[in-house]
Amino acid sequence: MTRTLKQLQDSVQRLIEQQGENAPVAAWIFTNEDVSSVDDDNLKIQPLDVAEKVLGNLDDYGYIYEVIFDSIENELRKLGIQE
Repeated sequence: MTRTLKQLQDSVQRLIEQQGENAPVAAWIFTNEDVSSVDDDNLKIQPLDVAEKVLGNLDDYGYIYEVIFDSIENELRKLGIQE
């Protein structure tokens, strides 16, 4: 799910209100600074509109979510919590 940093901040605030500020969390955050390329050994950050398209299209890679949820299930199995 692609959001702005402000939207992410609002979502995190709601999670804190619901679960408490000490609730565990795992997160991967990619911003426009991560949408870059190297040209003649110089790092080139792409314009915001390009970053928005690239990051927005990450939702098309559903297997990323599958791998994360499979990993959570595997860790629960290791702890003997899930069969």
